[in-house]
Amino acid sequence: VRHLKYITTESGSKLLVSGWWGMARHINYTGDWFFGLAQCLAAGFETPMTYFFAVYFLVLLLHRNYRDECKCRDKYKKDWIRYCEQVPYLFIPYVI
Repeated sequence: VRHLKYITTESGSKLLVSGWWGMARHINYTGDWFFGLAQCLAAGFETPMTYFFAVYFLVLLLHRNYRDECKCRDKYKKDWIRYCEQVPYLFIPYVI
């Protein structure tokens, strides 16, 4: 774990800026959503209802991301701004 880079915040917490969390702030949500989509794709294309879960899960993760961003902005203040400058992407590196 020594090779990982991080920002030490005023409160003493550490925010990772390398590895997976250096590529995107909520990269784990991306994996979660792709896993859910893969389950829908396995069911085929006979009915659009099969994809309700993927759409629902995407909305859930977007809302959760919004809450996380607000919470972290309030908690870390200027350190969060520095972190966002170093890790500008939310979900998919170089896309969003």
